[in-house]
Amino acid sequence: MNKPLIERREAPAFSVGVVLEQTFRIIAAGKGAQLKVPIWSLRELVLRGQLDTAAPLDRHKTVIHESDSGCHVLWTGYALKFFRDGGESYWHTLIGDQQELFVVCQDDENDVFTPILVTADYDEAMAYQEADDTIFSTPMPEKIYHVLERFVLENYAPVGKKRRKRQEWHSKENDETFVRKPTAQ
Repeated sequence: MNKPLIERREAPAFSVGVVLEQTFRIIAAGKGAQLKVPIWSLRELVLRGQLDTAAPLDRHKTVIHESDSGCHVLWTGYALKFFRDGGESYWHTLIGDQQELFVVCQDDENDVFTPILVTADYDEAMAYQEADDTIFSTPMPEKIYHVLERFVLENYAPVGKKRRKRQEWHSKENDETFVRKPTAQ
């Protein structure tokens, strides 16, 4: 019996937290009135360790700093998972100039700005951006980089570009390029 060259393991997953920062921009609203518009940014991605896939994820919001100028909010209970069908996108992320993770955020039904997804899949993040969701990127932690690199090496083989074969659109016997022969009717 032949042994496989590479041992197939379960796709790795990490438990992560997201720290979002809210600041305000003051906008003049006419007649001396001002509007305080919230501006959100990604402050930090917190790697909490390997994810126990058997345990349910419980999302939780904690305000860790608050002042008149804004606040920092820690969101926990997020999973960074790798999927075999994301191999090409992960590969491009690894060989690119910047290795990044992406945090997708939305306003929920109560107008609370909430992270909904943490991913290493650029294509998936851009699909959310096309749907007008907010995408933040952050440098990929070294530990995740090494795990993702091994996952891609075990599960993905880049496919080289294929050159199309030229079709012959005229025969060599009839090399009268611009002459049209009458057809029988």
